[in-house]
Amino acid sequence: MIFNEQVLYDYLIGLGTIFPWGLTLILLFPIQDKPRAALGIFLALALGWASTVLILWIHPLIWPETDFSMNRKTSILTQTAHLAFVQAGMMEEFFKSLGILLLGLALTFNFKTKLWTKSTVLLAGFVALGFSWIENTQYISRELDNMRRIELIVARTVHSANIHLMINLCFGFFLLKSNSRKTWQDKAILVSFAFALAVFQHGVVDFLLIPGSIFGQWISTALFVGIWVWVVRDWREFISVPKPPRSEFFSK
Repeated sequence: MIFNEQVLYDYLIGLGTIFPWGLTLILLFPIQDKPRAALGIFLALALGWASTVLILWIHPLIWPETDFSMNRKTSILTQTAHLAFVQAGMMEEFFKSLGILLLGLALTFNFKTKLWTKSTVLLAGFVALGFSWIENTQYISRELDNMRRIELIVARTVHSANIHLMINLCFGFFLLKSNSRKTWQDKAILVSFAFALAVFQHGVVDFLLIPGSIFGQWISTALFVGIWVWVVRDWREFISVPKPPRSEFFSK
């Protein structure tokens, strides 16, 4: 994936693609301490941005440009699977998940009780949006046709930013679910499963979308809706409470 230089105008357009979802998170989450929440959101967006920079730096080192001539024995199906699950899914979700874990340990993990607090989910969402912001900016800035650019802005807002958000919210909820595990081994297994699930979700969606078929788009949309339902159910169970506990990072 080759990225070009952007100007401030491009970044503002990219910011617009994640703004509706960021605003939705802020309105739905029971924030008590707004200054600390603002700090956490800013750091999460910055980590999402940084993960994109790391991927751009590491990707050419691991997968340099290769010859895609007909003499190669690799099938189109194998290439698509490698691109979707490894180059995109595994690499992107590794850096995003790492950012969520590091920021969560710094801000939303209670070391006294050894429990993740609910604010971890909010940080996970904004790490995803920070990543999607830069990714969307890169794609949109390369499109020169105005009508095609408008279509791309809508698509990246409705689908791309949304799927990144859902995948990482799901990962954040698994961190909360690990609170119920009694041993560190069980916690580590559950978090590892959450990472594998994120790679699988990302990979399947990309695998269905890369060929550009209508059937693949419908199937990926169905998967996307399924993740939405999963996240909404977890949100109602873990987040939708009248008052957050005082152990919360964003609570007074």
